[in-house]
Amino acid sequence: MASDSKDENSLGKMVVFAAFLLALGTIVGAYLLAQGDYAPKVNVGNVNENQNTISVSASATQKVKPDLLLMQLRVQSEAKDAKTAQQDNAAVENKLLARLRALGINDEDIRTTYYNIQPVSESEYVCPKPSPAEDNPPCTYKYKVVGYRAVQGYEISVKDLSKGGSVIDQATSVGTNQSFVDGVSFTLQDSTREQIIKSLLKTASGSAKAKAQNIADGLGASLGKVTSASESGSYYPQPLYYAKDYLSSPEGAAPTPLSPGQVDVSASVSVSYEIK
Repeated sequence: MASDSKDENSLGKMVVFAAFLLALGTIVGAYLLAQGDYAPKVNVGNVNENQNTISVSASATQKVKPDLLLMQLRVQSEAKDAKTAQQDNAAVENKLLARLRALGINDEDIRTTYYNIQPVSESEYVCPKPSPAEDNPPCTYKYKVVGYRAVQGYEISVKDLSKGGSVIDQATSVGTNQSFVDGVSFTLQDSTREQIIKSLLKTASGSAKAKAQNIADGLGASLGKVTSASESGSYYPQPLYYAKDYLSSPEGAAPTPLSPGQVDVSASVSVSYEIK
């Protein structure tokens, strides 16, 4: 009996202790919940109200007389070895540069665009004779290096357009079949292009605003502030396809005639307006 009473006292103490822990956990949990902020987070400052807007775009284009002529020239020489090819080409290049300077082309308007020395190969189609091991052997190409070619390219900026033909004639008469014109195009100097695009953007912006105003009037609304705007500008150089029989051109012949024509410059804007 004494043993049973002792067990009952131990069990009672365990129940009381468990009840104490439960009550303590409840109190602590309630305290933590009270201290925590579990409300939904709303960043009111970054919330954009719905706006009624009109989005329009407009462009302006202008034909402009070019004030810059760009030429792509090429000088090349071939020799049995790479060093000789390089030396021969350098001699022709020096003559070319001297002639360009004599025409008033400044060094800052002469830019090297590429330079390379590569082997020159010849190919031969060889068909082996039939043999006991192979009745019909396949034919193949065999390549042999016969020399080297040195090539240097230049871009020439000619601001005095009246000298364009003379530059071409002088450039293509240096050496013997060693100097070539790969391309000619009329374009605009950077300062000219920027000035024209600036003016066209102003014109296009005015057209966009007028278009938006007409839309707002048609909707019975009033035009508000600009909510967004973007722009773009472009121009289209006038390329020329140049070809000339250099060998048959007599000495003292008239300079090659070039016609600059006009280039198109355009600017576009896209604008969104708030309407009320």
